Amino acid sequence: MKNLYSKSLLRFVEKYSTLNEDEIFKLLKIFEYRFFENKSHIISPLEEKSTIFFICSGLIRYYYLADDGKEWNKAFISENMMSTSFSTDFLGSASPFGIQAMEDTALLIADYTNFEALYDHHPMIERFGRKLIELILISKMNRERSFLKNNAKTRYKEFILQNPNLVTRIPKYHLASYLGITESSLSRLAVDIK
Repeated sequence: MKNLYSKSLLRFVEKYSTLNEDEIFKLLKIFEYRFFENKSHIISPLEEKSTIFFICSGLIRYYYLADDGKEWNKAFISENMMSTSFSTDFLGSASPFGIQAMEDTALLIADYTNFEALYDHHPMIERFGRKLIELILISKMNRERSFLKNNAKTRYKEFILQNPNLVTRIPKYHLASYLGITESSLSRLAVDIK
């Protein structure tokens, strides 16, 4: 199973960096295959663990847990995408968000420290790491821009255009939270857009 998914991971990496055989071997060596059932946590809020992972199959959500216990969705990531969780390594404290499977989800996952340790001797892996961080930063900046510039209807339309395969996979209350609106507001928007 890991071998099949490793090929998918390498196809993703090759979009941003060209690795030689030694770099491929070292990169794949740090990843392990893990399966998470629907609704199980990959990283719990406030957990002090930095990871890098490739989603082989399934769907996950990043979410913030407010002081009142309410959850606010930050991002949705699906198969053939890569992401990270940063905690004490970058923030100096535990991560303020959790990562949860929204479907049965298979991941290739590695400790971020092990990934970063490859940088010193493998510049193309370092380049890939930089490109990955750039992708995450651009995504974050686009989301922030959308919240500052657009109303809820425009944010919803953008989400549908950018993620047509996710709309039916995400429960309405999670999508509403991601858009910063109530579930009833999302239902009205969905009727208006049809």
